[in-house]
Order: sequence, then structure tokens, then C-alpha cells
Amino acid sequence: MGLYETLIGKITTTLQAVTSVKDVFSVPKSKLTKFPCVFFKPTGFTNTFETNSENMAIYRFMMVVMVGTSGTTPETAFGTVLPHTVDDIIAKFNADWNQGVIDGHRCTVKIDSADSWEMSEEQDGLVAYAPLNVEIRLLTNN
Repeated sequence: MGLYETLIGKITTTLQAVTSVKDVFSVPKSKLTKFPCVFFKPTGFTNTFETNSENMAIYRFMMVVMVGTSGTTPETAFGTVLPHTVDDIIAKFNADWNQGVIDGHRCTVKIDSADSWEMSEEQDGLVAYAPLNVEIRLLTNN
């Protein structure tokens, strides 16, 4: 299995373990039914040859945390549920990826805000969302 497949699997496993997240997917869906949910996708890759024996590989992903307003108010979805879910995701990544190893490669993870949090009108009402950047750095052997 290649590193992209491994990383997508590990990200999925980490997100599925976040109790406040009800659905996780890495392939776009036409209809969202469970909230809060998280969609993520690869956004880029950098491979830097550090020495004759090591590379620094950087895998970047975009993660979008979404909260629907059905059954609640936009204020609660945007002001309470969304921040709580983002905090839970960051805490889970901190716990699961703390100077860890993936396929024998030392790795570090950085999560930051990709853009401002927004609310949009979707087919079933308003959805609050928070885009996040996830950057995974792996030290690999040549």
C-alpha cells in the first residue's frame, strides 16, 4: 500500500474515533445526512531530498467540518457545535499523531485554519462549515 492510501486510512480512522463526528468521507457526497460530518481530500504533495539517504515528504489535505442547522439554530450550529467539533478533532489528532510513526517513517502533523468559517445555504437548509488544512510531514528513506 502506498503512503497516500495509508494516510487516508489513518486520517479516516482518527476522525471516526472523534465522538462528536457522525460521518467521515474522502469522496464527495451529493447529499449529507449526518452532522457534524467531515469531508477531506488530498490537496498537494512535496518531496524534498534532504540528504543522500533521507527525503522529507509533505502530504497536504483539506478537511471541511460541516454542521447542519436542521433541529437547531444557526447560532448554536455555528457558535457551539462547530467550535466544539473542531476542538475535538484537533485534540484527537494531537493524541493519535503525537510524534508518531507511519509505515516506519517518523511523522509530524500540523492542522490550521484554511479559511474563515462560513455558513452556506444548501439543499436542506443552512450548513456551518470550518475548512482546515492538514499537513503531514514524513521523513522517508531514499
